[in-house]
Amino acid sequence: MIKKALVLVLAILVALSVFNCAASPTAMKIGNRKVDASEYSYYLNYNHLNLSMKTSGTILTADEMLARAHEVTQQQIIENELIAIACEDLELELSKELKEQLAEEKEEWIDSLDGLAGYLSYLNDNAMTDRLYDKLQEQSYTYSMLHDYLAQAEGSVVLDDQGLRQFFAENYIKVKYIRLTTLDENGLPYNDATMNDIHEQAKSVLTQIKNGELDFDYAMATYNDDPIMTERPTGITVSSQDGLIREYITDAFALKDGEVGGVYLYSDGYYILQRQAVDANYYDENHEQILLTAANWTFSNYISDAAAVTPITVSSVCKKINFENYKNYIK
Repeated sequence: MIKKALVLVLAILVALSVFNCAASPTAMKIGNRKVDASEYSYYLNYNHLNLSMKTSGTILTADEMLARAHEVTQQQIIENELIAIACEDLELELSKELKEQLAEEKEEWIDSLDGLAGYLSYLNDNAMTDRLYDKLQEQSYTYSMLHDYLAQAEGSVVLDDQGLRQFFAENYIKVKYIRLTTLDENGLPYNDATMNDIHEQAKSVLTQIKNGELDFDYAMATYNDDPIMTERPTGITVSSQDGLIREYITDAFALKDGEVGGVYLYSDGYYILQRQAVDANYYDENHEQILLTAANWTFSNYISDAAAVTPITVSSVCKKINFENYKNYIK
């Protein structure tokens, strides 16, 4: 198996050398680790496709889309390399058995593509190099390896019931909200006049609630157009770690239990929020999910702390890469 894989790797290297004569320039440097323009271009293209598929109600211009793709690309690369650095520092390595498994899976993948020619075509179609293919296969395992290590490290809130309960108390709240959508049936923003009317209506509803003229639950049943609140009128419990997927998290956590806040504009509408205390039985009934959230929180904090002290540089070559010329940098 190992001998066959070695022959395969040599064949790939020979094939790639026919197409790639010059080395790819360095795009970013994170600590002592360099990321070349080939890898940067792959992520830029990936994020372009990913952002284009999302319908958030915010229409980005071509320049804004490119800037956003560059931003997300750099965030991803920084996190990936910080994970690699952490694993090196902590002497966490993929096992010999896992590396052999990855080599075997790669061989099977190439066979499924009808051999080397099909594999090279696959790489080209996906703006990827062979070395990046290997790197990507390993990254999911190094992520899990570091994530699990940190969750089990001494002092982790995951290991201590009192610490986990404190984490829960500080990072979980219950929320009700009233959404007045700003998007039409096609998911596109209304015109300015309609947006202004919706905003005025939202402000009027909020004023009536705060003046005691309108009960929040009644207002929610009357004005809310989000099916989530229609299906769960008693509210939903969220954590501070849900911020990536729930826009209202930061504003909701800024409120006190029972307090109503607004009017907030998010990507899909105007919101009026009400923060509530979490149900008394929520911790016991959702213990495993809370453990996972705490582990993710520990991991995120570790990466954030590492980013704050690790030298990070972005080469000028990154500014030259765009959605039209990115394949020119795949070497």
